[in-house]
Amino acid sequence: MKGNIPVIPTPFVDGKIDYEGFENLIRHTSDFVEGYVIGGSTGESPALSAEERIEIARFFAKRVPHMHIVIGLNHTNLEEAVAIGRAAVEAGIRSALVPSPYYFPNSLESVKAYVRSLAERTGLQIVFYDNPVTTKTVYTAQQLIELAAAVPAIKAIKMTDHNMGKIRALKQQTSLAVFGGDDIICFRAFEAGVDGNMIIAPIIYPKEFKECWDLYRAGKRQESFAVFSDKILPFIHMFGPGDEIPTTKALYKQLGLFKSAETRLPLLPSDEQRVSETLLGYPV
Repeated sequence: MKGNIPVIPTPFVDGKIDYEGFENLIRHTSDFVEGYVIGGSTGESPALSAEERIEIARFFAKRVPHMHIVIGLNHTNLEEAVAIGRAAVEAGIRSALVPSPYYFPNSLESVKAYVRSLAERTGLQIVFYDNPVTTKTVYTAQQLIELAAAVPAIKAIKMTDHNMGKIRALKQQTSLAVFGGDDIICFRAFEAGVDGNMIIAPIIYPKEFKECWDLYRAGKRQESFAVFSDKILPFIHMFGPGDEIPTTKALYKQLGLFKSAETRLPLLPSDEQRVSETLLGYPV
């Protein structure tokens, strides 16, 4: 597993999932990415029902079976996560993005038990999501290594933590794939040695981000940074952090890819000021 597997928003119209919006996103981006993360935090998974998450999984498995689809399984309810995961496997999906449970206080042992049970009961390969902000759980590199050793189904780590030393340690000490997980530090993650990116930028500037990544992987660091600085950097500076879901939806509406910039509560759509700021980074 490697390359650009962007996290994608879930389009809504009048409160319902808009599959035409998903179709437009796929047409706009699929030539430039290796896959998609569906139903993750960017996809507003906490506001989706289990049935909706399964429906999205089936749609992507059928629509782009040749691509690497990763289903988000961020949950505090293990039984429901297992049910969603099993349905995804039945549809043809093989990988899941799994963070620490995000409500109860976690310990390394409790997270080992949770992720091991989820993996064993679904058969999914796990991308473990190291996201200290939303899960309130901070891991050292050595703890991540211990977690992966205890749960062999963990094949990759998505790193949202801004500690670049953790990426380097994982690459030096394990065979795990490591994905950059935060747009605002993505080029620093390149420098730290990531194998790919699970962020939003590849669906904003699909062609340019692929060019930037391919140049970097070819050893053309300066040329890669020039592409990054020209378009990608201004946008990721203006669209977040913290409200990147509504700003991404607002941009996709401006581009005619989504009919609506709707979010589900508790998220609110971007107001006119934030849309204006976002568009400074992406002239339409």
